[in-house]
Amino acid sequence: MRALLAGGVAAAIVLAGCSGGSEPTSDPVSDSGSTPDASASTAEASFNPCDSLDADAISAALGATVTIETGTVDTPRCALLPAQEGDPTFELSYQWFDQGLAAAWDTINPSDDAPVSTPDIPGADDARVVSYTAQSAYAVSAFLQNGALIQTVNALALDPSDAATVDAAMTEILTELSAGAPAG
Repeated sequence: MRALLAGGVAAAIVLAGCSGGSEPTSDPVSDSGSTPDASASTAEASFNPCDSLDADAISAALGATVTIETGTVDTPRCALLPAQEGDPTFELSYQWFDQGLAAAWDTINPSDDAPVSTPDIPGADDARVVSYTAQSAYAVSAFLQNGALIQTVNALALDPSDAATVDAAMTEILTELSAGAPAG
């Protein structure tokens, strides 16, 4: 579990610290803490990954009800929270990075204990999913690239037997995120 969490934290740090080149780091929800740049496009400045998510479709894939939490203007966030305590939780973030996921991935270096898959997500340039099962939990970190946008989804299920439904929900989330990614 520590290896996956360390890998997810490393990925967030790598992506947050990356220079976006011609794409400004301009999102209010990103790990970087940056605020919108005056030259940022309206789509980038107002983008929130939660805007493209369908809680009902994700709940159906998960087999448990989740609600979408977007936070406030002052404290934005994007999360899928369980209706029932103890059910799986999903936290989303993103970063504009014009060098792509492959360039960022070289620095992430996930543990050998955490298998990496590369799902085929419609419309995505790249997708990587790192999963880890422990005796007391199942954790997944997914990375999705659409152009210069890299979105990250971290999931945690306290019951490792929820792995199959968490994976199904993750596929649904990545598909919806890819479909809702801003053009560019």
